[in-house]
Amino acid sequence: MGIFRTDWHWFEGWGNGYHTIDVDLPPNFIGAEIQLHGKSGGGTIYSGIKSFRRRLPSGADEPVNFGEWPGWPPVEFDFMSSITFGIAAGEDQGGYALARMDFWE
Repeated sequence: MGIFRTDWHWFEGWGNGYHTIDVDLPPNFIGAEIQLHGKSGGGTIYSGIKSFRRRLPSGADEPVNFGEWPGWPPVEFDFMSSITFGIAAGEDQGGYALARMDFWE
C-alpha cells in the first residue's frame, strides 16, 4: 500500500462552541489527522476528528461520531466517504488547525 494523494485543510474557529469543516470524499482508505497550531485567549482550546462516515462493503455509509470534544481523536484510518474536523473553543477564544488526509491504495 502506498499514498497516492494528500489533501490539506486549514481552518480557524472563534468564540464559544464547535467550529467544524465537513469534507466529502471519494470512498477510499484515508489516514486523517488534525493538529491545533495556534490559539488566542485563555483556557482550553481543542481540535480533533468529530466524526466520519465509514463506507461498508455493501456500499452503505455508517456514521461514526465521537461525541463531545474530549472524545475527538487526532488521528483515524478507515475506509471513509466523509470526515468532519473540529475545533472546540470557549468564549473570547480562537484556534487555528491544520488537517491532513492521505489517500491509500
